[in-house]
Amino acid sequence: MLDLASRRHRWDELGYHPPFAQDYLRQYREMVEAFDPATAEHRRDTFPDSDAAALASCVQHRVLSSLPHWEGCVLCND
Repeated sequence: MLDLASRRHRWDELGYHPPFAQDYLRQYREMVEAFDPATAEHRRDTFPDSDAAALASCVQHRVLSSLPHWEGCVLCND
């Protein structure tokens, strides 16, 4: 996913140019690469599990919404 985003896959669908996206993607990649599942704390109250994920997915934007935005997609309800 990060490789596709870094290559600007489907950016034409955004409708704008995200000037800081490349830097954010680089920072996120560094976070993912530094993540150690052996020391990670698991909290069930922060994100829907796989059974509830479909309820929190926006079909139009293909994004999974976090619990603060449970009532709708963060892109649809900006």
